[in-house]
Amino acid sequence: MILNNLRNSKTIINLLFWLKEYWSCLLILLAILGFVSKSLYNYPIGIMAILGLYQLIATPKIIIEDKILKTFALVFLCLWLPLLISFLDAVNPSHSAHTLFPYLRFFFAGIFIIKELSKNSKRLKFIVAGIFYIVLFWSIDATIQFVFNKNLLGFPYEAGLGITGVFYPRNTISHICSVLSAFSYIYIYMHSEKNKWLILSIIPLFFIILLSGRRAAWVMLALSSFGFLIYGFIYSINKINYFKVLGVTATLVSVLLISTIVFHGPTNNRFKVTLGIFSTNYDSINAATAVRLPIWETAFATFKANPINGVGPRGFRYIYKDHAPEGDIFVHWNDIPSQPHIIILEILAETGLIGFIGYLLALYLIAQMLQKSNNKNLFPFFIPVIVAMFPFNTHMAFYGSIWSSMIWLLLSLYFAKVKLID
Repeated sequence: MILNNLRNSKTIINLLFWLKEYWSCLLILLAILGFVSKSLYNYPIGIMAILGLYQLIATPKIIIEDKILKTFALVFLCLWLPLLISFLDAVNPSHSAHTLFPYLRFFFAGIFIIKELSKNSKRLKFIVAGIFYIVLFWSIDATIQFVFNKNLLGFPYEAGLGITGVFYPRNTISHICSVLSAFSYIYIYMHSEKNKWLILSIIPLFFIILLSGRRAAWVMLALSSFGFLIYGFIYSINKINYFKVLGVTATLVSVLLISTIVFHGPTNNRFKVTLGIFSTNYDSINAATAVRLPIWETAFATFKANPINGVGPRGFRYIYKDHAPEGDIFVHWNDIPSQPHIIILEILAETGLIGFIGYLLALYLIAQMLQKSNNKNLFPFFIPVIVAMFPFNTHMAFYGSIWSSMIWLLLSLYFAKVKLID
């Protein structure tokens, strides 16, 4: 009995030491898990923001003295100051204010993440492993939902919604998994020597993203995959073995993708329509872009009418009718888009040239950190950042809560890696 008590005490002590080491990592992973809902991710981000604010109040000089945190702050200002300037002429100040001021939480949460993860390289490895297993579970669960018409939590597969997995009833699983796919690649690359079969874990990921029919997710997955192909080619020690593994994996994935396209009717139809992007016919291109051409035309017209500082963050929907061409189908349907559905035009329409210049400066500063570090282990963390901020992404709003949260979490992990290397 005494021995059992001693063992239990030792277990509790070990658990407490483990929690002391990784509690901040658990907060970050809770934020990632929170993307299954419309707003749950906000709670862990909010907690991290409060803790980051406290750290800044306790040691206010760290922003000036720490060059990595200073650069992070400059990147934040490049994206936030245009929001502030555009707010001065916002078409809907109330809605814009709900974006402008809560946006500050990303800076404070980022400070917390960078400081905590840069204390120990094991923490960032823990995050990478955590994201890998989260994405793997989501992918397998969504595959089960498609095959058996119900996922592990009992959420049904509905043809109208498409594949949703644990994100039910929202169909954003493909967008989230595609941008996080880079962490799956990082984890597989880190453990490929010990477990060569680990590469097969990307098969359910590719399957559910293709099956989702979300073109934007297809593009993000392609960008992540291409980035890692280049990374592996440049830095792999045994290039012959690299190409062998790549060849086997590419063959398996290709068979899966081709089979899905050929035999799954909705995916087949979506793929055929998507090929219209290479057409010279307006209607074919419009169909291939999910009827987005009228929205893009209106967004560009909005920018031309407000070229300096735009119409204010998230203000596009309130000015849409004023700049829509005659006979616009969305005005006719009374279904006004909430955003331009392409990052570059969203920035131009809502924050103008000031926002566009800020965006370019932010990308420059981020890429500059990559160049300065000159470390091969940093590039994989750069990939998800550039995929999330890719100017031609056509999914969720750049200034919207969900994608802003994702971008700043990825940026924080990137800068934490920079600080570990520095």
